[in-house]
Amino acid sequence: MKASLQIFVKWCRDDVMPFWHHHGVDHKLGGFYEQLHFDGTPDGQVARRLRVTSRQIYAFSQASILGWMDARALVNWAVDYLVSKPRYGGDEPGFVHLLHPDGTVGDTRRDLYDHAFHILALSWAYRATKDTQILALAQETLAFVDEAMGAPNGGWQEGLPVQLPRRQNPHMHMFEALLALYEASNDQAILKRLDNIAALLAERFIDPKTGALFEDFNADLTPIRPARVEPGHMAEWCWLLHKHVEIQDGKPDGLARTMGQNAGTYAPQGHGFLLDGFDENGNILTPTRRLWGQTEWLKSMLVRYEAGNLQMAEPVATLLHRLHGSYFDSSLAGLWVDQFDLDGNPMSEHVPASIVYHLVSAAAEAQSVLENMKDMAP
Repeated sequence: MKASLQIFVKWCRDDVMPFWHHHGVDHKLGGFYEQLHFDGTPDGQVARRLRVTSRQIYAFSQASILGWMDARALVNWAVDYLVSKPRYGGDEPGFVHLLHPDGTVGDTRRDLYDHAFHILALSWAYRATKDTQILALAQETLAFVDEAMGAPNGGWQEGLPVQLPRRQNPHMHMFEALLALYEASNDQAILKRLDNIAALLAERFIDPKTGALFEDFNADLTPIRPARVEPGHMAEWCWLLHKHVEIQDGKPDGLARTMGQNAGTYAPQGHGFLLDGFDENGNILTPTRRLWGQTEWLKSMLVRYEAGNLQMAEPVATLLHRLHGSYFDSSLAGLWVDQFDLDGNPMSEHVPASIVYHLVSAAAEAQSVLENMKDMAP
């Protein structure tokens, strides 16, 4: 496992981040390109989700903290862009959802999922730069989300305007954002908020009969049936719940273990990867496999290994070997293929910038494991 982790971290550190630093930044209009062509040139014709800027802010902040590169100047530049005109789209607070290719506002919706990433990005940017104004912006954004999107029966609405279905996924990323904000601010009140979201997960989002994580809900948070299951999110929750107890020097509970174990049951025999979507009975709804699900599965294995489950070493090494022979087998170092069908045929026409966040998060976890294995033989 050690050698596999070293190869993965080196690829992210030496290939992915320098490549996207050079090719993924739009110095003319600001922010970051939504996606690249497979020759590394930017796709300038596609609309841009503002949350991609925040995902890249996270990635370059994390890379700076890990010592991979000093990207603090880029982080500051990107934060300035994030909180300038695209933040408002008029006189209303919050961040707009979508920009046209020319940088003008295309969708003024205030989206909960987006705002989770803005809080995450600003929290990590503060950790990288120590600029207290950035931390204040993260706290201000959380206050806006609470005031504008809070739901009386728990959690938050999908955004403004209010729409259905309500989803577990934005709540999961709000959990991630609050973890980051707690580590940035040491605000003890956030710990209670994390507990509340974890309770919502256990009581509302998970099927009590099967332990499956449902995705879509009615206004009262009853599941929409037949339910949809995305195993990558189960793996992601496993990782997040481990991080939750880690910041409190605790031990993973049964919910964290259940999420990790259940995610792996959605990797059909012979494929070796998590598929994208199933129904609640285990039937394949989305017969494809995207990269992000595999990085989250890797993270769930790594935190279980760190928590003392040494049996995770073999599946970690196996998954990394498969990733390098599949997704990462690109003609240009620092790029990847994002999605395959069940027969292993590539389906992607572009390389999405949003996946850099997933890769860096997984590589950061891998580096953490390596730092605790320095005295171990390869």
